[in-house]
Amino acid sequence: MLGQSVTPAPAGGTAWTLLGGMIGGTVGFGVIIFAHEFNTKYVAIALMAALTLMIRPLVGNLRLFSLYMILMLAPLSLRMSFLRFPHMGGAGAMFIEAVDPFMLLLLYYQARDRLNGIGHLYRFPPACALWTALIVLGIGTVLFGPLRTTAANEVVRMLKLLLLALLIVNELILRRQFQQAVIALMLGVILQSIIALTQYLLGAQLGLGFLGESSDEDIKVLSEGSLSTREFVYRVGGLLGHANLLAGYLALLLPAAVALLLARVSLRLKLLLTAALLVGQLALVLTLSRTGWVDFSVAFVIVLALGASHPVSRKRFMLARGVIIVATVAIALALSPKIIQRLTEADPNSVEYRIKWLKTARAMIIDNPVFGTGLNTYVFAQLPYADQKTPLEMTEVYGDYWPVVHNSWMITWAEQGTVGFLIYVAMHIAVIVVGLRNLRIRDPMMHALSVGLLAGFVGIMIDGLASFFVRQEAPARMFWIALGLILAIDYWRRNNEESISPVAGRPSEPDKPAIESDGGDNGRWLPYRESILR
Repeated sequence: MLGQSVTPAPAGGTAWTLLGGMIGGTVGFGVIIFAHEFNTKYVAIALMAALTLMIRPLVGNLRLFSLYMILMLAPLSLRMSFLRFPHMGGAGAMFIEAVDPFMLLLLYYQARDRLNGIGHLYRFPPACALWTALIVLGIGTVLFGPLRTTAANEVVRMLKLLLLALLIVNELILRRQFQQAVIALMLGVILQSIIALTQYLLGAQLGLGFLGESSDEDIKVLSEGSLSTREFVYRVGGLLGHANLLAGYLALLLPAAVALLLARVSLRLKLLLTAALLVGQLALVLTLSRTGWVDFSVAFVIVLALGASHPVSRKRFMLARGVIIVATVAIALALSPKIIQRLTEADPNSVEYRIKWLKTARAMIIDNPVFGTGLNTYVFAQLPYADQKTPLEMTEVYGDYWPVVHNSWMITWAEQGTVGFLIYVAMHIAVIVVGLRNLRIRDPMMHALSVGLLAGFVGIMIDGLASFFVRQEAPARMFWIALGLILAIDYWRRNNEESISPVAGRPSEPDKPAIESDGGDNGRWLPYRESILR
């Protein structure tokens, strides 16, 4: 019956036909566009799509495979673009991305389950409803604004992020599924970190631009402009395209590794988490991103504080907590010359430009206080308020990519006004409330995962004061995956530790919670305890 929390049905033959059709279509798009533009990126897309089709016989669970592919491909910029134009701080084109076929496939499974009466009612959390309200405001810009194409590009991006979060929320219902998600995310962290360390050791890019790696020219500009002495310092960016984006990505996910190392998990998972944390922290330092360092430091403290709220983790893993702190300090000390140089010799022009852009954003907000200038219009709408008043002047100073204020909160406020800004703030508050409510979870692993994700989420909120991480396609997907996992854990908690009696329609007795039986330890550790937020 619909409404029951049961394991989703596995993949079927129809799904393979659907996947084959989507991959075939992707290959076709790649061939056509390559023939027109002679861009090797599209050859890579076509080859990867064909490879996916070739390994089809080796995939036993296509549904789980799709989830893994979404989580692994999310930080990559492997895509085909349409309606592209130089743009910063939002979608600069319509994209068909490598994750899209797998998102559609997972959506097919979920829709099939509901049509067949399998699984729970489709979940649509309040945070997603608030994001939908922002999308509606953006649609208003598409219909009535002067820059309809650029607004439409961003609306499509926002819709895809909404779909991504809903897929996560509705797919992950079992404890082992969350473990699988952690494995996929940590593998991604290790991959990005190893690539970043390789870049540092070679002192050069690896030629992986089609996957999101920045160009040699971009690295040169970034590295020569990081210190006041103009000394060249190599700043790694992995496949995220920029050192600050890689730092934000690591600050988002590494806190989950820290938190889970303080909980009872399997030895194999501990080894994976340890590897991710070690190489991830090394890569984080080598980004030379001050904002990223602050993000991770705040998230690290949150993990240590909130992780101790679980009695089992607090009592059993004091030694592990000390080891992690010592290891983190040791890595910082080993690379202290670079850290000190970056902090004491940073180019002051970087801060001066950011302050100037903040003043421009403030003027735009004052002049357009209610609904803003329109979604994804900041770079064009800033002309009357910036020092450069004409397109020619702006291009002479900044080139084709005009600047946007390095503050995602101010971008939202300027583009969607006070109405949109309040909705944006409310969405973040809604997620934090859910994360705090998850502190009542009794299962140590699920508690730790929720704490780590919440810490990373708060870290990115702080990051938004000095960057537009969540306005970049690949980083935004990772942010929404983390958001979706926090919300999914809340539903897991309600179904497995505070379930509703199907007979009487009342909450289960505190001493007899309905516990998911999937081989985990949940429910055996602590007596039922109420949340302070309930």
